[in-house]
Amino acid sequence: MNPRRAFQWTAILMFLLLARLVAAAEDPARAKISAELNMSALQPGSQAVVAVVLDLQPGFHAQSNAPKEGNIATEVVLPDAPPIQAFAPVYPAGKDEFYPSLGTLNVYSGKTIIYVPIEVSSQAAPGTVKIAGNITTQICDDNQCFAPETTPFEVQTEIVAAGAAIQPSHAELFEHFDPSIFSRLQKAVPQGQKILIFGKDLDQAPLAFIFFVSFVVGIIFNVVPCVLPVVPLKAIGFYEVSQHNRAKCLLLGIVFSVGLIATFAVLGLFVLVLQKFSWGEQFSNPYFLGGIVALLAVMGFGMFGAFSVGLPTWVYNITPRHDTYTGNFLFGILTAVLSTPCTFGMFFLLMTWAARQRPAMGMALMTTVGAGMAFPYLVLSAFPNLARKLPRTGPWAELVKQMMGFLLIASAVYFARRFIEQIASDKIFWWSLFAVVLIAGIFLIARATHFGKTKVAPVVASVIALLFVAPSLAVTLRLTNPPIDWKPYSAESLTAARQSGKPVMVEFTAAWCGNCVALETSVFHDERLVDAIKQLDVTPLRADLTKEDAPGWKLLGEISPVKAIPLTAVYGANANDPKKLSGIYSTDEIVGALKDAASNKVSSAQNP
Repeated sequence: MNPRRAFQWTAILMFLLLARLVAAAEDPARAKISAELNMSALQPGSQAVVAVVLDLQPGFHAQSNAPKEGNIATEVVLPDAPPIQAFAPVYPAGKDEFYPSLGTLNVYSGKTIIYVPIEVSSQAAPGTVKIAGNITTQICDDNQCFAPETTPFEVQTEIVAAGAAIQPSHAELFEHFDPSIFSRLQKAVPQGQKILIFGKDLDQAPLAFIFFVSFVVGIIFNVVPCVLPVVPLKAIGFYEVSQHNRAKCLLLGIVFSVGLIATFAVLGLFVLVLQKFSWGEQFSNPYFLGGIVALLAVMGFGMFGAFSVGLPTWVYNITPRHDTYTGNFLFGILTAVLSTPCTFGMFFLLMTWAARQRPAMGMALMTTVGAGMAFPYLVLSAFPNLARKLPRTGPWAELVKQMMGFLLIASAVYFARRFIEQIASDKIFWWSLFAVVLIAGIFLIARATHFGKTKVAPVVASVIALLFVAPSLAVTLRLTNPPIDWKPYSAESLTAARQSGKPVMVEFTAAWCGNCVALETSVFHDERLVDAIKQLDVTPLRADLTKEDAPGWKLLGEISPVKAIPLTAVYGANANDPKKLSGIYSTDEIVGALKDAASNKVSSAQNP
């Protein structure tokens, strides 16, 4: 093409582009978006309604919230912003209209009002507050549909002290709102997000199935790392009591179960209903954590007879006894409490669903989880001979007891991680924990050699010791040599990372979270994930929730309705909300989330 012709085509293209820009500037807005609150102010613990007004200009209409197949629904998203909790929007019904060029569509036209019920936390402090969200619409005229648009809206108001005078506001917008909606509120869930367990959507599943899942989740709690030290200990306890009184053994099992179930009910009350803290958050309190560490340590050393003589009477009463009703009730409480740092996928999903239900339903589900966890112990108390192969008396019985003591001491050291790291380093903590395991292995071999009458016992003991010492060494080496260069999370670091346009991965973890450690030794050491982070230029941030005042708690509360960990959030360049992976997840899942985030980055770069 000669230069003159190239100049002509360039001039034509520039003219067309300029004409398009002028036409767009002169084109009046197809819709006006506004939002209003039904009260002049808010009070702690109060309920209110936000009216989102979609005011379409003559000649235009928008796809309804339930459009015909292939069209984009009108959707209002109002994220939780503590102390405000948003519930599912209430959409009006659309109207079927026929357009010769478009066919039959279900649409909104004129002024359409979408109501979003909200609730203020009972702990909210007085002050100004902004309620902000966005509305996505696809607007059409009689001949064509335009690209979907997402428009932000916000309402500025204030929270006043309880008892302060407030007045209804904008009554004309709320005349068609049905206040009975507040009796059946559900937490808002982004469109398309379903809570699936065993392939069933809990919002569509029968209640019998949901309670069955709750019971199964409770049973699973008995095999999480945090609870494993207690299970064999309690099995031995029931067996010992049954040798003297089988009926009392069953009764003690019932009392133990009552303590465990009651603890789950109380935790459900504080986590789901009163929302005083999140699941496992009590381990962030140094006094609570210190008490648990001390209790486990006393129980562990007590297995070696350390407190058999020469100590005050109150020391003997510190540890829950297997042969008393009070001891079993306390043991049930301890077992339930120890389970809380080890959340997993199914339990996280169940809690997410329970958080959207009425308080009574949430409490019933949590109590059912407790009953499921208590069930195996009840079976052990009813059939104590299931443990009949355990040695009854003599040096071998004492050795089994002492190995249980090492397990409890290791648990005490694990939960003391926060305190150890304050005076030493993370690496010192992991090697200290390995030292306990190594001493236990040496102790087992030495005692078996001493008691064994043949060479078989030391050989068997050596094999058993190797089976738990070798993996422990491998795990310690992995944890003390992390392959990912984590940066500490802060609100500023997340903002800066997102502004760079790179994908961002935020891992929520804590020193007391057993399943977090499991992920760190497996998924976060997987070469496929490490390579993906490098190739996709991902910024990895670690939000350590070990302490009560950790900055990550605020972000966790914003993106998770139940604030349970493990959880990893992956942000794309243009995504308002992150992709969340909760509980125990796989390398493939997180790598897939990172690739989606990177694709979003590429898309945004191509379409600024």
